[in-house]
Parts: sequence; C-alpha cells; structure tokens
Amino acid sequence: MIPAPLGTYLKFAYTIESIGAFLLSDGEKVVLLRTDGSIDLIANLDGEPYQWGGVGADFEVEILQRRVNGFKSLTRYERQRLKESAIYKSTRNIPIVNYAHDDVILFFAGKSIALLKWVGEELVELKRTRTKGRDPIRWALAPEQNMLLYGTNYGELYSQTFGRDCFIKSVKVDQLPNTCYQITFSPDGRRMFAGGLGFIRSYTFDGSTFTPDMSIATAMRSFELVEDYIIINKGIHGLDVIRVKDKPERVTSLDLPFMIDKMYFLAPQKALLLISGNTSDWALFKLSC
Repeated sequence: MIPAPLGTYLKFAYTIESIGAFLLSDGEKVVLLRTDGSIDLIANLDGEPYQWGGVGADFEVEILQRRVNGFKSLTRYERQRLKESAIYKSTRNIPIVNYAHDDVILFFAGKSIALLKWVGEELVELKRTRTKGRDPIRWALAPEQNMLLYGTNYGELYSQTFGRDCFIKSVKVDQLPNTCYQITFSPDGRRMFAGGLGFIRSYTFDGSTFTPDMSIATAMRSFELVEDYIIINKGIHGLDVIRVKDKPERVTSLDLPFMIDKMYFLAPQKALLLISGNTSDWALFKLSC
C-alpha cells in the first residue's frame, strides 16, 4: 500500500515500459511512479496542460508507438489537423480516431465508422458504414489483421472486416449476457476475451471465425491478460486471478481496504497499480505468475 501521490481524478495514466514506471497526472502535476513505490516529479502544471517537453518528449514517442486495444494514436499535430477538418466539425458527437494496421485510419462517431486518408495535410473520407445493433461503446482490433470487434450496452458483440478503402463483412459474434465493458485479444491473436457486467467470455479465433470456449460469471470492472492467467478487477470485491489455459480455475483472490477504481499493468515488470476512487490509498503489486 502507498499513499496516493496525486488527487482523486487522473487526467492521464500511461505505462512507460522502457524505464519500468507509471506516468500519471491529475492536472496539477505529472509524476513517475516506480514499481518500488518511489515518486519522481516530472512537472508542476499550475493549471496549464502538459506540453510533453524535456524528458516527457521521450515518453510521448513511446506512448504514440504503443498499440492500445490494437490501435495506434494520432500524433499531437495530426489530432490538431483532425479538429480543423470538415469531417470533425460536422460530427455531432466527439469522434474517436485511431490508426489500424497498414496506416488505415478509422473514425468512430455514434453508429457510423469511416475510413479516412491523409491527402497532404487534409483528412479525406474514403468510405463509411453503419454499425449493427445499438451504439458501440467498446472497440478492439485483431492483432494481425484489419478486423474490428465492437460491443454495445445491450451485450451485442460484432466483428467488422475492412480494407484500405472499403468495408468488407460484418458478423454478429455473440449475444453477451449484459453490457460489454472490455474486449481484449491475446498477443498472438488466437484468442479473444469479452467482459462486462457480471461475466467474462473467451473465444478461439482461427482468422475468420470465433468459437466460444469459456464463460465465467463474475463481478468485473476490468481485466488484464498475463500469460495463461486473467487478473480481474472486481471493484469493491477486490481481485481474482484465474488460470484460463484450459478450463477456468481460480488461483487466488485478494481483498483490499478500498474499492478498485482503475487497474494498470506494466507488462515487462509484471507490476500492477490499483487506484482507489474514494480513498487516499493506492496499491502496487509484483506478480510471480
């Protein structure tokens, strides 16, 4: 257990794998939290946005190169160009825009997905499609191909394949028991996990078809895959560690003196940071699995 070095509400939280630390900000300051609990102050912000200067420039490069749920982020300059574009200004809801594989740009807004392309410094729409079911609230990209998975508040789970300038095929993968909170692929792309309100399910994936192979009824806010294990953030109910190589088997459980709001995993160090949303305590763990 460690005293929280920042305020309750974080502006951002990133794992910096190159140095084995968590980069965190509450809008007032930016700190590096190392796995031994020590803190390095990176910047005092005094109400100003973080400019990613100095040592932060290296962190920004690493963050932009990393894939989150399969996607890569636009650079700060590209995000600014996006906000000045006609497609951004004509969208009612704030869109989510990221790189898929092969520098394909996906634009998510409400019930539509668009393929974009840079033409000089302008973003041009190449193709648009409507999503199936209700509005998507979670997205993930397969690790080795341009296949998008998305889930909804009503537990609908769909796949959508696409090329550089076209959408190819949409398939309903499953009807989940409840709201979808998270979709995560194994690093090799051969297995996909979907979790939500009261459940986690997994599927084997052969490159085109998802086959259900596991279902767990559990309280779940988020989860992390670590080799053959899944670590489940159960909020007020603590943590569960489940072995999922064959049939699911609970390895251990852990109660904490606070409700877990957010969970962050630093893969090379196998370090887990648990943040409370209602106390001044955080927790750091090193995993031995």
